[in-house]
Amino acid sequence: MGRRTPEHVLAKVEFLEAASAEGLRRLARASELRTLDRGGVLFLEGDPVERFFVVVEGWVKVYKGHPDGDRQIVLHLEGPGSSLAEVAVFLDEARYPASAEAVTAAQVLAVPKEAFLALLEEEPAVGRGALRYLARRQRALIRLIAKLTFQDVLERLVGYLVERLEAEGQGFELPTNAELAALLGTVPEIVSRKLWKLYREGLIELDGRKVVVTEPAYLLAKFMPRRR
Repeated sequence: MGRRTPEHVLAKVEFLEAASAEGLRRLARASELRTLDRGGVLFLEGDPVERFFVVVEGWVKVYKGHPDGDRQIVLHLEGPGSSLAEVAVFLDEARYPASAEAVTAAQVLAVPKEAFLALLEEEPAVGRGALRYLARRQRALIRLIAKLTFQDVLERLVGYLVERLEAEGQGFELPTNAELAALLGTVPEIVSRKLWKLYREGLIELDGRKVVVTEPAYLLAKFMPRRR
C-alpha cells in the first residue's frame, strides 16, 4: 500500500477533510482493509448497514437489480479515493438500499458505522461536511434519473464516452457490453449496436475494448445539443 495506510486513505475522503488528526486515527484503528476479486460482492441490497467503504484500489459499482435477476441499473461507479454506502449509514431502516460489487480486482477500507457516527458527534465540522457531500450525491442521482428518462440510449452512450474522454483522455478502456449496459440502463445487445453505429460512421475508433473518440464536438452537437 505504500503511504496508503487506513489513516491516509481516510484523510483523502471528501467529507472527512475537516476531521482532526486524532479523530482520523481513531477511525482508522476501527477500520479494516478488504480485498475483492473481480465480481466479488461487497454487500447486497437488504443487508444490515454495519459500515461504509472507501475504495483504495480498483473499481466498485453500486447497482439496483431488476426483480427478474437479468438486468441491473448502475447507480454509480467508484474508483480509488471514492466512498460508497455512506448515505446508508444515515438511513432509519439500517438496510443497504442497493448492492455493491467489484468490477475489477479491488481493495476497500471498511469503516464501521458506529465509529463514524461517534466522530460526527464529537466533531460537528465533519457532520457539516457530510451534509454537503450528501447534497451532491442527491444531485447526481437526480441527473441520473433525468438521463434515463429524457435521453435515448445513443445519447446516454455518447455522454458516457465524452465524460470518459474528458476525465482520462483518448484511448480509455471500455467495460464489457454487459457492464456498459448496466451503466446506461439498457441491455448488452443495444449497446453493441450503438457502438457499431458510431464506429461505422467514423465517430469512434476501437482497438479491442480501447476507444478513441475522433469527433467529440460533432458527437455532442449531433446527439446531445442540449449539453452545448
